[in-house]
Amino acid sequence: MKHPALRCTVAALLLSGVCSTYAADYWYTGLGVGASRAQFYPADFNLGFSETKKEFDAGFKGFIGHQINPNWGAELSYATLGKFHYKYDNGAVTQDAVYKVTGVGFSAVPTVPFTRNFSLYGRLGAFFSQTRLTFYNSGFAVGSVGPGRQFSDTSFLSGFGAQYFFDGESGVRIEFENFGRVGNACTSSIPPGTCTGRANAKMISASAIFKF
Repeated sequence: MKHPALRCTVAALLLSGVCSTYAADYWYTGLGVGASRAQFYPADFNLGFSETKKEFDAGFKGFIGHQINPNWGAELSYATLGKFHYKYDNGAVTQDAVYKVTGVGFSAVPTVPFTRNFSLYGRLGAFFSQTRLTFYNSGFAVGSVGPGRQFSDTSFLSGFGAQYFFDGESGVRIEFENFGRVGNACTSSIPPGTCTGRANAKMISASAIFKF
């Protein structure tokens, strides 16, 4: 299978009978920090000038969830993936296009518990994103440039990770998440002054997790 999250989901289903001896029915919350990336669509940003880009930044997330049984959970999360940059240079003036992505995710969490403290899990759900593009140095005008453009959309959220509880109540997570495509492209129905450009957003994070 192409996507790791789908492989993890299938593994959870296949192993659900084996892992049922580990009881699980609890609520949890957590906070995390990670390294995020926005892979820009070149066609949406290339304007024919000298260009540089910064596609990596620090990301942050918070989440609350319910582990319904040993093999399935549900989770609500909020993530801010950081600020990314696309810079243009016309030989005299440089303009910085700052690309910021935040959003709320809701997902099912298929889980494979190996012990009472350690488990692997996948993530399948939806990410409700808000993308904002802000231009700095308005002296370098490219088309119809405004102080900020904003676009909200929904994308497919997937991921996989591992978690370990030290004392049964608190623990750590390591996770990869793919938030899918965010932003929008300029088309005949979307004026240049309102489009943000598209990117694929991803993050690798480490989180502290607490049962309650």
